[in-house]
Amino acid sequence: MEPDLAQALWQAPLSDPDTPARDLNERLSQIGYPELLNRLRQLQGHGLPLQPALTAALTQYPWSIDLAALAFHVDPCTASLAGVERVVRAQNRRFGVLSWAYWALGDVDKALETLANLEPNSQSFHADQLARAELCILADKPAEDLPGAAGLRLSLLQTWRKHGAVALSRRFDLEAAGFPAAPALWDWLLDVFIAECDFRRAYKTRALAAERLGAAHPDIISLTIRLALEAGEAETARTLLAQVTDGASVWDWPPRQHTQHLRSTLLGAQTPDKRATVLDHATRAHRLYPDNAVLQGLWLAARERVEDWDMLAKSLTSDNSHYALKVNCLSHIGLHQPALDLCQSAAHATPDQGFQSRLIQARLLLHMGQLSAAAEALGPVPTTWPQIADHAYWAAEVHLARRDNVAAQTVLDQALALGPTRMGLLLNRARAAFLAGQFDQACEILTRFDALKSAQLGRPPSRDLRNRITEDAQNAAATGRPALQSPGLAAHHFALSAPAFTPARGPARIPRKLAHYWEGPRSAPVERGIRAWARHHPDMRQDVFDRAAAHNWLQTHAPELVDLFNRQTLPATRADLFRVALIAHQGGIFSDLDEYPRGPITAWLDSAVAVLVIETGYGTIANNFLAALPRLPLFMRLQDRIATELARTSDPYPWWHCGPAQLTLQALAAQQSPIETTGLRFLSQAAYDQKVATNLPFPHKHTPDHWRS
Repeated sequence: MEPDLAQALWQAPLSDPDTPARDLNERLSQIGYPELLNRLRQLQGHGLPLQPALTAALTQYPWSIDLAALAFHVDPCTASLAGVERVVRAQNRRFGVLSWAYWALGDVDKALETLANLEPNSQSFHADQLARAELCILADKPAEDLPGAAGLRLSLLQTWRKHGAVALSRRFDLEAAGFPAAPALWDWLLDVFIAECDFRRAYKTRALAAERLGAAHPDIISLTIRLALEAGEAETARTLLAQVTDGASVWDWPPRQHTQHLRSTLLGAQTPDKRATVLDHATRAHRLYPDNAVLQGLWLAARERVEDWDMLAKSLTSDNSHYALKVNCLSHIGLHQPALDLCQSAAHATPDQGFQSRLIQARLLLHMGQLSAAAEALGPVPTTWPQIADHAYWAAEVHLARRDNVAAQTVLDQALALGPTRMGLLLNRARAAFLAGQFDQACEILTRFDALKSAQLGRPPSRDLRNRITEDAQNAAATGRPALQSPGLAAHHFALSAPAFTPARGPARIPRKLAHYWEGPRSAPVERGIRAWARHHPDMRQDVFDRAAAHNWLQTHAPELVDLFNRQTLPATRADLFRVALIAHQGGIFSDLDEYPRGPITAWLDSAVAVLVIETGYGTIANNFLAALPRLPLFMRLQDRIATELARTSDPYPWWHCGPAQLTLQALAAQQSPIETTGLRFLSQAAYDQKVATNLPFPHKHTPDHWRS
């Protein structure tokens, strides 16, 4: 990397991005071919224009395969492909370069045909063999075994794709003791085992690599940093990274070191100032390496935590480059339709790109509540791993949202037979078992999940809501405790199907009032949420309560709860107690501000005495959106129940003690009451998602104050 240019890019955008290429063009006659090629590659790596220097270089060195390949990379089209083909065939070597170009344009047959008949006496024969083997593997065709570390990696890749993670793990256990001291091989193995959530073998990979390369080898330190980041050990990662970068200017760091720095600092960015510092570094690193997908993903993640989301969305939809990363960001901020439009407008040349696009579209449609369209977008089941695992995960998500438990279990069991350590598959399988009423099996699967998580973190994970709900259902079923006393069994009741709606009789009308609760400064995403609810409901009064305003409201309307409210140490428990009291006494609508409406929800209120949402996960009733008449018995009981739970619990878990678990019990009591059930509207998660994007990733969720931290 040219030091002066790297430093300039780190400090600020170039005033004229064309200047470096023009300067290089003027000095073309003064530098030799190797330096020229190196400088052009540097410009390309920085995402800077290469003209007019590239055209002049191609004229001066018309035989250069590397220059022709560079021209194709800058502008992958049939014209630049013809340039690569001309020089490769003229020199009868490096057919792998030409083959990869065909692959990039989506011509799989031509890519393989190009490498079909290689000449053994060619100086590029071994490299071309490697290219042929890898392309055959990616095209799901048999590939030859080749010698050396690169050949071994391809052999392992073929095993993984053709036979799954179980087969790869078996080979690793049997053969890894003889693997060579090749950093690229060990890096790839670590990537795979992390993708498979097989952290026992990931740590074994690092240990075996250290035996061959030495613990102080930069690649070993890098592997150690990666594992520390996976375990959430940000300080350890930063300490090790300081050893690797000691004495180097930050603009001279390679992309991997910027990636590790940003991942470690994002883990600890719990204040606006720290988040702004992370974004500053991410912006500079992205400017240095704009085509690096990992750095762009981290840059977008940092922007999500700092920038106004509406302004961010405008910048993301300006073009479809790096569409998958932009789509992910748009989805995070609740803009599923623009994300879907962007995905559908992008070109997908290679088979893997087309498959990933289908997964993304299915995920977006699922989050928009369009379950049939999501299932159709997924397309047929692929024939290779890990695509089988990815397809199974989203297929199961659609089946579970439809409450087609048998179909979900079938696809998950087939995938888990090939990759038993995939945590996402296990969590979905536990949900499928819960929905089937197989509570013992659900608990056993979650025990397997917790063991894998322990291997990742180096310590047992905290008990999450899924543990609590399944264990409660298991215990209740075993002891005969009725559903009205078991959040787990009550959730299972609602999970099976949404109760039918019987319109309320008489003039009862849910008050057209919107309420929200937020403590502390209002970030840009919070203000955006407030504006969205107001924009879609201009006829409704809107109130945003903070801690002081909630305290004052309770003093007036529910003074018996004031001391209990003040004793709570978590913002989440204060918010939960207040929202239930507010709805119980004055009715109306309460919504968390990380719920982002895409249209008015007024139609849900018609002929209803309450509107509740059945969560897609385990069937509990969500408390992030509530609507009800004032003084409804359901919410009066719920207020008393939550007050009792919080009063007798020194360390409450919000979701369990004052959130969905308790709401689910009272919703079941109301639904089973001949008097109270009239006018109760239960929305499925899919119906809710058609109007509201839920649970957006607000910055506070990455801090210790968040209830799940």
